[in-house]
Formats: sequence, C-alpha cells, structure tokens
Amino acid sequence: MASAIKVTAEVTSKKGFYVGDICYQMTDENYYADWSNDFNDFEGEHEIHGYKFGVGGTKYGDGCYEDQYGHTYGVDAGNIGILPYEICESKNVEEIAKYGRFIEATKATFTAEDGIIEIEFDNGEYIYINTGDYDEEDEEYYDEEYDDEYDDDED
Repeated sequence: MASAIKVTAEVTSKKGFYVGDICYQMTDENYYADWSNDFNDFEGEHEIHGYKFGVGGTKYGDGCYEDQYGHTYGVDAGNIGILPYEICESKNVEEIAKYGRFIEATKATFTAEDGIIEIEFDNGEYIYINTGDYDEEDEEYYDEEYDDEYDDDED
C-alpha cells in the first residue's frame, strides 16, 4: 500500500514502457531480485540489469484502478510502476499492453505519492492514476458483502 513518501524516477528506453503492476511484466528472477528488500520498501526508483524503473504503491492495495482516460489497471501486488521495454518479460507489445499499457517513448518521469501515480513521457503523453479515488457506494457494497462472509466464519 502507498506510503506518504514522494517517489520520483527518471526512466529511459530505446523502445517504450510498460505501465501497470510490475508483477505482470517482470520475470520471476527479476521480481524476486534484491531490489525491494523483501517488498518492505518497494516504492521508489530502482535499477536492475542497468535499467532504472519506478514503483509506487496503490492507496488500497490490490484491485482495479483507472487513469484519466478510463483505461483500467489490474493490480495484484499493490503497486503500479513503469518498466522499460528492455526488462519486460514479454517482448510482444500487444501482450505487454494486456497487463497495463505500453507507451512508445524514450524517456519518462514517474512520480508517486500517497496513491497518486503520474507519468510524463517525452512524446507528450501523460498518465494520471488516483488509486485513492473510489466510490463510497463501492465501499458500502464491499463492507456488506464481505462483512457477512466473515461473520459466517465466526459461527
């Protein structure tokens, strides 16, 4: 989940970037490498195999979050980040885009703070994702649905 620290990362690529939960596009070897200190301090700018990448925590952990264009990002590891194409597991742009978005650019500035993710690309594109922006009706449904489920377990 998101911390109150501000994360900034300058990321470069020769082809483009994957934006989304990084667990979907990192190889297991890279994902479990020594960049995250057992995922206790995963937010920030990191480097692996000579490539920098950025990771920010979501406000409420796993779920689905939308950017300003309505594009949905599925999250299973409580983060949204940016990876250069060169360290993505898949080398097929269409496959990469299934898990988030693929943006063709050579430089990006990634910023994350308190669950708000902003990315500016050198091609003029911009992504804004507010992972703390949810509907109170959704929360009420979640509370009702899952409180009853957990109450049944106590019987």
